Amino acid sequence: MLSLSKHFSNHSLLFLYTFRLAQCNKKAILAFILIGLLSTVNAQQKKKENKMLVGRLELSNKEYKSAIEKFNEIISSDSLNYEAYYYRGFAKVELSDLIGAEEDFSRAIYLRPRFIETYIIRASIRDRLQDYQGAFDDFQQAIRLDSTNSDIYLNRAITYNYLQNYEEAVADCNTALYFHNNKELVYTIRGMSYLGLKKYREAIKDFNLIIKNDPRKANTYVRRATAYYYLIKYDSALVDINKALHLEPDNSYAFFQRAMVYNKIEHQNEALTDLNNVIELAPNSTSAYYNRAGIYLEQEDFQKALEDYNQVILLNSKNILAYYNRALVYQRLKKPKAALKDIEKAIGLYPDFVDGYRLRADLKQQLGDYKGADFDLQTADIINESKLNITDSLKQQEELFIAKVTSFSGGQVNKNVEQINNHEIALVNPYYISLLASTKHKRIIDSWNKKNESFTAYFLLNDQDDDISETLKKEKLKTLNDKINLDLFNGELYLKRAVTNASLGYYDKAILDFNKSLHLDADNYMAYFGKANILYQIASKSETNDSYALEDVIKEYNKCIELNPNFAYAYFNRAYLKFQNEDYIGAINDYSEAIKYSPSFGEAFLNRALILLILESNDQACSDLSKSGELGLTQGYALISKYCNN
Repeated sequence: MLSLSKHFSNHSLLFLYTFRLAQCNKKAILAFILIGLLSTVNAQQKKKENKMLVGRLELSNKEYKSAIEKFNEIISSDSLNYEAYYYRGFAKVELSDLIGAEEDFSRAIYLRPRFIETYIIRASIRDRLQDYQGAFDDFQQAIRLDSTNSDIYLNRAITYNYLQNYEEAVADCNTALYFHNNKELVYTIRGMSYLGLKKYREAIKDFNLIIKNDPRKANTYVRRATAYYYLIKYDSALVDINKALHLEPDNSYAFFQRAMVYNKIEHQNEALTDLNNVIELAPNSTSAYYNRAGIYLEQEDFQKALEDYNQVILLNSKNILAYYNRALVYQRLKKPKAALKDIEKAIGLYPDFVDGYRLRADLKQQLGDYKGADFDLQTADIINESKLNITDSLKQQEELFIAKVTSFSGGQVNKNVEQINNHEIALVNPYYISLLASTKHKRIIDSWNKKNESFTAYFLLNDQDDDISETLKKEKLKTLNDKINLDLFNGELYLKRAVTNASLGYYDKAILDFNKSLHLDADNYMAYFGKANILYQIASKSETNDSYALEDVIKEYNKCIELNPNFAYAYFNRAYLKFQNEDYIGAINDYSEAIKYSPSFGEAFLNRALILLILESNDQACSDLSKSGELGLTQGYALISKYCNN
């Protein structure tokens, strides 16, 4: 009998989180596979022309776009060159172009159909594209070519494990071991599969082998802790998790698992602390928000529970458990209509949701719809009876469907994210201040300086707006130099010169002037805003994607907002940086603040909509797109035709 309990078991949630975060990072696994396979091919390659050698060198140096250009040139002159497709496929994988990579490896297979490694690679790509039948076809063809190749069985075990076919995964791991594949990954996958089969002692044996070979890998301790958790050996679980945190103090996976143990032994305050740590380290962790909401619900802190369930739904709009439990919160808050709306959404996602019908019956009774309540109770009974004689195959299909609608991971390919990554749609860039602007750009802000008791007008521009000649900028700089020589202790003048130096690309001088301005007038919020702007410009010009540099910029915006909590552009810019750090919830909250203080801020509506599209909250996104179009941003309407009319 398949029925969902009132709050869903922590038991199941713990395994789901363990499975998704610890084992099923498919991109990491695929990268691991590719690195290993690249090394095996090199020795057998004949000497290639210069372009091929250069392309492969660029590939090894992570210059993927340049490498693709070299391989393109080779293919244009020799469309039968196997290696060009093969290596271009690797480059596309690294650029997350999985569809293009799959096409290249397919062409490589056509040109050299007996090269086993290419089938393994394409199978792993098809796995990530959720073409599981295609992946299994590739594994089977590879086995036909060489049934003793252990890597085939290892990679097929990964796919079986992801699909929760744990018996098959264990069998393939055993076959890989039989053919002398003693990679740590074999024991990891088998151990995780044993967890899925509830064979916890066998799982511990595999994790013990890994720890004996490499005692400094934190995640292995957490996986073993999961097995101890299921065996109700909470003390042993805590010892392992604490060891993991000693090795990796910022391991969000370990904090989450420890929170689950603390919650089980009724140390709820400690559990909340650990879940807070998870959310700080991984702001988009739906599992952390969901479990924290459950604790708040038990503590009858309904408002906090509601906020966390809101975040879960924002991150995963197809999770029936979040709607179900939010309905419970609304019911406790005596808001039966809101509760009814949520439970109807859950039933719409999973029409056989027995507990959903029962809760809806209860809500309908509260609203005086007794006939509707009786009908829902009858429906729940019919669903239960229909499942008494369900076949094993149908039961497995339903279990997979339930896993999908109760998932707390973002395992599915989000086409909206791909569109944004391909720059088909893009966020509006942050704004920066300037003393000069062309006549067509009239966005102006008057900044009040407390110390001077006067207003200063600044133009707000973004990257598309800077069309001021360098001559005008240098003339402005000369004027400011003269004024500063006459008034050396005027912080506003240093701020203006800093802005002008920044516009000329004199970043070192600009930073010195910003610091001087803040030294003379520490309460000038616009100086923090300007300094944040230039730090971001410097960070964005760097070839490395340094999240720490972005955090430093965010700190400057934080200071600006502390001094002027109503400054919409500071929230707007900070949101963009949070988006770049993949803190989507934080970015949405900041864009909401920008809209709160500037209700006609069309760019904030647009950017918030694009992030909502990433999170697949299309209904909310389409509302924002409509508003942005209404406020004059024509791209808002263009996006509506693509994402809101299906």
